[in-house]
Amino acid sequence: MIPTNGESAGLARRDLLRAAAACGVATVLPIGLAGPAAADPRAAAASPAGFYIGADGRLHTTGANSTSPVSGTAIGPPGGDLAAVQRSDGLVALFTIGSHGGLVAGFTSAAGSGMAFTRHPQGGLAAPGARIAAVEGQNGTHVYFTGGNGAIYHAAYSRSGGISVPLATVVPPGSVPPSTPLAAFRVGDRFGVAYVGGNGAVQTSLGRLGAGPAGPIAIWTTAAATAANAAPLNSPVAAASGTNGITTFHTGADGRLWRVPFAGLTPQPVVALSDPGQVPVGAHLAATAAPTGQFVVTYAGADGAIRAATDAFGPFPNPWVIGPPAVHAPGNPLALVHGGGDYLYIGWCGLDRWFWLIWWWLRRPPPPPPPLDPYHELHEVISSLPLRQNFNVDVVLPGLATR
Repeated sequence: MIPTNGESAGLARRDLLRAAAACGVATVLPIGLAGPAAADPRAAAASPAGFYIGADGRLHTTGANSTSPVSGTAIGPPGGDLAAVQRSDGLVALFTIGSHGGLVAGFTSAAGSGMAFTRHPQGGLAAPGARIAAVEGQNGTHVYFTGGNGAIYHAAYSRSGGISVPLATVVPPGSVPPSTPLAAFRVGDRFGVAYVGGNGAVQTSLGRLGAGPAGPIAIWTTAAATAANAAPLNSPVAAASGTNGITTFHTGADGRLWRVPFAGLTPQPVVALSDPGQVPVGAHLAATAAPTGQFVVTYAGADGAIRAATDAFGPFPNPWVIGPPAVHAPGNPLALVHGGGDYLYIGWCGLDRWFWLIWWWLRRPPPPPPPLDPYHELHEVISSLPLRQNFNVDVVLPGLATR
């Protein structure tokens, strides 16, 4: 499992999460909030873990009350982009672009012996810490990154940590600016990546496995999901895969949050989720979907408050305010994971501290309108090493206990 510090430092675990043992599984609930009586204990999940590359270049993880290093040596530049995935076997796969300009992959061990890291031999493809995204697929983990030549690259890793689909381009060099953010998704046996193309349209590249001369290869179909100039170049996108299919999210040049629903693999007309000016242009977006189909997308607003747009409560004119003002820098990175049952866990780096926001998202009456949804809890985890608000982060439920 991922190494963590003991519970003596920082907030005690009981101050952040209550683990109610039911049928041998821990149901994670924010303190002071009761779970619904009809909650199915089989839907329970482990505690969340946050990840970031620290000031020392090592991978760090954050649990409920402390941060600690995961890697023994540096794997990338401080705050570099990274992508973490909970695999279907409950273990964690994590990816970044290392100092050699190529993929670095880390995998937790079922034996609890820590995280093992491997470097892809092909380097010089991207700047260290470059944009990266990953998603768990039907037969392995798919990872994408933006190359320094304007191509998007893809590789797939097997459950054993080996490369199952070789590294190759999704779109050719010159297709996108080298700093283009990516959002990975899965639909059925397909896998894909969303991004803002060179003409400002949100594009999706959808892959399927085919047979190559030396083994499996990925075969790609790229199409525009919006009209040109729908989003500024280099602006982040988010994607969520659920029972209702794929949904992508982006911000327009007017500061409006947009959703692109898909019918199967076909994009539908865009849907506005906010009024103009509600989202900082270029804001980092994080999204997910519940098993029951509802979506949620979050970001840090211009006042530093955490906001969320969701269809869980019906249509509303603007995103909910779910965290107080000034808890984050406007538009800076954050990540989220659905905790099973009702709860959404959102994490980000502040100044020398990690923030956890726990929001009671599903299966409750709609909260009163903004300024602040009362169904939330905010907690800080002080770090012994410097942290900055622009550090990239990711959050998973690792399936192995973290503190």
